[in-house]
Amino acid sequence: MVVAFRVMMTKGPLTLVLAALIVLGGCVALGWRFGPGFSSTDTALFSAPPVVVHRGEKYFLAWTQGSHPFFFQPSYQAMDGRLVFALVATSSSGNLGGRHQEMQIDGADNILALQRGGAYWWEPEPEPDGRFVELRIVEQSPPAP
Repeated sequence: MVVAFRVMMTKGPLTLVLAALIVLGGCVALGWRFGPGFSSTDTALFSAPPVVVHRGEKYFLAWTQGSHPFFFQPSYQAMDGRLVFALVATSSSGNLGGRHQEMQIDGADNILALQRGGAYWWEPEPEPDGRFVELRIVEQSPPAP
């Protein structure tokens, strides 16, 4: 805090603001980079590896959260003709341990990649690039009207 005050007094508030933006921007950029992250077999996060559920016309990524209580939502994108999922960050809020979670998969390009090339989880090992593990696709009947 003393250092920040000295910087502000000697260099001005603009320098302090720019320094803060660089530090915070770097942290956010590292946390939100799409790439290999947490493993789909990490039992603190997932009681079992996630699956893709096909219900009616829609697709969902579904999982039961492990003992980790905090909210998280994997990211996904079409890559090399397939749909790739990864979890690169979690939050520090919520109490979702043991609960079933689903997120709808949106976007025509993502659905096409899923239908043509399947669904994969981007595992962190082996470093540095990780590997792709195929996710199971589960067919379910849509809920009755």
